[in-house]
Amino acid sequence: MPLKWSKRAGLHAGYVVVIAVLVLSVIEAYRIQVGVSQQHLEIYRHFVEQEEALATLRRNVWLAGNRVRDFFIESTAAQGELLGRQLKAAQTENEGALRALSTSPGRQSVVPELRKSLDEFWAILDPLPRSMAHSTTRQRMEFLEREVVPRRGELYNALRELTFADQRTLQNSEGEFAAARHRASQRLLLMLGLGVLLSVLVAGLSIRHAENLERKAERHYAEVEEARHELQQLSARLLEIEEEGRRRLSRELHDEIGQTLALLQIEISHIAALAAAPPAGMRARLDRARELAERTVLTVRNISLLLRPALLDDLGLVPALQFQLEEFLRRSGILCDFTEEGVADRLPDTVKTCVYRVVQEALHNCEKHSGGTRVQVSVRQFPDRLVAEVADNGRGFSMDAQGRPARSLGLGLLGSRERAANVGGSLTIDSAPGRGTRVTLIVPLAFPRQSTGEPQKEVNA
Repeated sequence: MPLKWSKRAGLHAGYVVVIAVLVLSVIEAYRIQVGVSQQHLEIYRHFVEQEEALATLRRNVWLAGNRVRDFFIESTAAQGELLGRQLKAAQTENEGALRALSTSPGRQSVVPELRKSLDEFWAILDPLPRSMAHSTTRQRMEFLEREVVPRRGELYNALRELTFADQRTLQNSEGEFAAARHRASQRLLLMLGLGVLLSVLVAGLSIRHAENLERKAERHYAEVEEARHELQQLSARLLEIEEEGRRRLSRELHDEIGQTLALLQIEISHIAALAAAPPAGMRARLDRARELAERTVLTVRNISLLLRPALLDDLGLVPALQFQLEEFLRRSGILCDFTEEGVADRLPDTVKTCVYRVVQEALHNCEKHSGGTRVQVSVRQFPDRLVAEVADNGRGFSMDAQGRPARSLGLGLLGSRERAANVGGSLTIDSAPGRGTRVTLIVPLAFPRQSTGEPQKEVNA
């Protein structure tokens, strides 16, 4: 028992560990999925923000040169005011873009230099609406070639380099992201592998434990079946010994004691006949002795019939049942209908005894418990079985869901079931309150039915 409980506890612990590993694997998988999604989104979000900031700076630098050129083409006061507003708006956008670039850890050293170059570029462009309003075309072209174009080109190239750097950073981030995802996948696969290994181990132990239990159950079942078979053989042997004892005792009572009492009765009659004129007292005593002898002979005959009727061994099953029903009618006053169909004269002794005793027990229960006024007994032989039924119109009793009597009917019914089982047959009871009781015995036959040459006949006892 301690070993059994330890195995069971070990299996329970194994199941708990497997479930825990699976739950942790699910949690880890969810955490990896969420972390990967957030990291991936953060990488691309940061890249888009940086790219938008650089694109803003490149656009403003390029547009600033174009707008200065447009102002030089048409140097009016209105164009000067427009150029000032445009340059102011571009500076504001550039400031926002520079703040966005400064949030990147890798740009903290680059942004100040870029800001300085942009400030120098805007410092050259801001006074143009005032300083170059009345300049000549040659002066304007020289200014563009000397100041605007080189600085704008330098700034544009610097911004493009930053864009390329961002692309390389994005590639590096994707590589790190792939490596982190690979490590997370390996960790998850390790947990899943551990879970599968534990599952296989626990499943193997469970199967082995189940096989051991199954073998034990089969062994116990075989032992129970063997014990049941031995008990059935013992019961059959006890019934056989009982019937043999009944037969011998019945024969002894009928042959020895019955004949002795009959001879005693004859001798008393002879003594009474030899005495020509016996005294009155002697005559009375002789008559009383003959009467006691007759009553003793009748008692011995009844005891012999109860033990085992000689008709069952000498004439067969049907005459024995007919005589039993006649005695039942004489004793109880309950009307009896007896029907037999095709019952062979020669039946195995076990079959005859079983049918006779079951009918005897059913009639006894009818007389004692049913309170009925009529009993129907039928015995029918088929090629493979013999069917005997005893039905009464008594008060009946309740049956349970399994078709068994709701209350115990005593040892008589148990003995009838054992007799039926010993010959390989079955005994069923059908009853209900107020509907009477029907007892059906089915006994298999291992030999073909012998025809009696007589049609179905009905005997009213």
